[in-house]
Amino acid sequence: MQVVLEDVTKRYRPGQAPAVAGISLDVEAGERLSVIGPSGAGKTTLFRLLTRSLVPDSGRVRVGGAELDRLGHRDLRALRRRMGVIHQRGDLVPMSSALTNVAAGALGGMGSRSALRLSLRGPSGDTARRAYEALDEVGIASLAHARVDELSGGQRQRVAVARLLMQRPALIMADEPTASVDPRSAGVVLDALERLATAGATLLLATHDLSIARRQHRILALQHGRLAFAGGPEELAADVVERVYAADPASAPEAGGRPLSWGCR
Repeated sequence: MQVVLEDVTKRYRPGQAPAVAGISLDVEAGERLSVIGPSGAGKTTLFRLLTRSLVPDSGRVRVGGAELDRLGHRDLRALRRRMGVIHQRGDLVPMSSALTNVAAGALGGMGSRSALRLSLRGPSGDTARRAYEALDEVGIASLAHARVDELSGGQRQRVAVARLLMQRPALIMADEPTASVDPRSAGVVLDALERLATAGATLLLATHDLSIARRQHRILALQHGRLAFAGGPEELAADVVERVYAADPASAPEAGGRPLSWGCR
């Protein structure tokens, strides 16, 4: 699914500095794009604009060829069914089982009666089988009937990714999906997201981890809501990273005592 932004600006309050300022961007269908930048740089705002959770003050946002602010309610719902969003928290239903949370990825293709049955009784038949397979793909099929609020952070994030595997979206927006999980779970999450992209989905991945950012086709860096860098992984030099994170060194991509230039050439 193609994503196009044309000179997009968004402020949360009149007179406030823009959260996103004059960004133009063209992401081809099937491309894997990482978005880096200090906390508050505009990464989450950018993702919210792409789902029309926010409407830009100026500029145009097109997803899958459709201009978002011109879509009616029905067309917007249909488009959102083709989008998959994963957050650092996972956004799961805590008192439901892992299996039911994963099966919810199929809700967009269900009628209202089937959706109600799933919510009340849990998945059955082919839906349950596919949900088990998705959990198995991320290595936690044995936890299918565990309640989500009983799982670790890494296990919950795997459930969230399994839900995406169930949904098979055309556009995936992952907002720091590996930030609070153990290294093994982070690897499983990232591999699964990249497999979905390899199968044809467009992947937008916000991260502070430069080693993850460099695995994608292209990297964008945001600073104060503006596009500070756009290029291939081989172009992300240490001085670029230093400049991007200069205003907020506390959120710079350091890990295990490694220097800021870690992951750069």
